[in-house]
Amino acid sequence: MSKTNFKSALLFSSALSASLFLNLAYAQTPVSNPSIDQIVQSLEKSGALDRAIDRGIERYRQKQINAAKAKQEKEDTQKAELAKNARAVDVKNDFIYGKPDAVVSIIEYSDFECPFCKQFGDIPIKVVDSMPSQVNLVWRNFPLPFHDPMASKEAAAAVCAAKQGGNDAFWKYSEGIFKNTRSNGQGIPNTNGTDPLITLAKEQGMNIEKFNTCVSSEEVKNQINADLEDGQNAGINGTPGVILINHKTGAFNVLAGAVPEDVLKQEVKNLLTSKK
Repeated sequence: MSKTNFKSALLFSSALSASLFLNLAYAQTPVSNPSIDQIVQSLEKSGALDRAIDRGIERYRQKQINAAKAKQEKEDTQKAELAKNARAVDVKNDFIYGKPDAVVSIIEYSDFECPFCKQFGDIPIKVVDSMPSQVNLVWRNFPLPFHDPMASKEAAAAVCAAKQGGNDAFWKYSEGIFKNTRSNGQGIPNTNGTDPLITLAKEQGMNIEKFNTCVSSEEVKNQINADLEDGQNAGINGTPGVILINHKTGAFNVLAGAVPEDVLKQEVKNLLTSKK
């Protein structure tokens, strides 16, 4: 609310406010029967009206701040509760970068066509590399509908790379996608008339016949859908969506968006010392 609007509201408020004006005016104005204009002029001249307006604006501002803070705290609590629905990290079903039995996991729900995911891509890997015995990175596919069909196609390709070459092949192939994609559903440029995802698979020594069969299989489609459903159950509604979990204490934390490396590292450290 602007000061001008607040002033107008104050001038035409309740009878109680009018009574206050009269009391103040009689104390400061020699007129025996002052008009409203005279009252206002007296209050303005003395500065009493401006001070009252400033106090009212400050009270209003503080109420708005407190309401926003309470709303954010409620949302954070709800997010933390939903995060507990994330499925348990499983070395047989998840793609894990780092020590599989690390105390803390950074579970990242990501979309290969999300530009923020591309920006964030190296950050959790750097954090894991700097704290190798304490934290690992767990990838779960979360292709967004408005980045499809390319996002889901790339997710399937990365899964199929892992089916041929294991966990390390997944991370290598994923790096290749992020390095070359134009993001926002545009995918990797086609420079030689061959599907760029197949070209990438060839460059990494994969059996292309098996790769092609894999990317169109129901098994892989179901695997990606399982990741999507898991993310939705855990309250993920955008990418990158990050959930931190301490496997020893059960403590959770939820991060939204592509946070800087120092922020992510500090959150991991906080969770390592958290008792729940």
